[in-house]
Amino acid sequence: MAGQSGQDQLLTIMETTKYFLTILIPLLIIMDPLGNLPFFLLFTKENSESERRRLAAMAPAAAAAILLFFGLTGDFILRFIGISLPAFQLAGGFIFFIYSLQMLRLIPSGIKTSEEEEEEGISKENVALVPLATPLLAGPGAITAVLAWRHSQGTSLALPMLIAAILTSCLIVYIVFRFGERIRKMLGVGGIRVVTRLMGLLLAVIAAEFIINGLRQI
Repeated sequence: MAGQSGQDQLLTIMETTKYFLTILIPLLIIMDPLGNLPFFLLFTKENSESERRRLAAMAPAAAAAILLFFGLTGDFILRFIGISLPAFQLAGGFIFFIYSLQMLRLIPSGIKTSEEEEEEGISKENVALVPLATPLLAGPGAITAVLAWRHSQGTSLALPMLIAAILTSCLIVYIVFRFGERIRKMLGVGGIRVVTRLMGLLLAVIAAEFIINGLRQI
């Protein structure tokens, strides 16, 4: 009995970890901290080191607040509007696929941000909220992902795992931004682009899975 109980606990831990990673990894790919690092360095190049550290903390914190808001209220919003999960999965899959094509450099940039927003980001003193937190980090793709996962999972662990995944993703973004100069020197522009393209390929697979699940439910 004791052995069986231990195996059950181990299986529960493994399933919980697997569920957590199935949320964390796609969300982290969509938020794309390495791909957004050049934007952070560009927008903060005129700031002092202390100001850059502050912005590196503020941007992911604001993104976390946005995603947590939709994670906590998204189920109510979708039910109130009357949007079905398959429709949201199909739309989310198409959005993820477009993002993946941009990350793979198969289509021009300008989906997450416009040229006007980027120019405004360079000239603004505080870029933590716009355009870093949104739309670069907590943009349509990340919000769509959070809403889809919140709406699709009915287990008691769904919401805590979603909250943990959002906070962990934003913590990783903070670490990347905080040590951005060292990462840029270590990887170089070419290294960052290679990692971004690999993440884009994984995001394309995630997009296909979203679309397949939506079609299957229909």
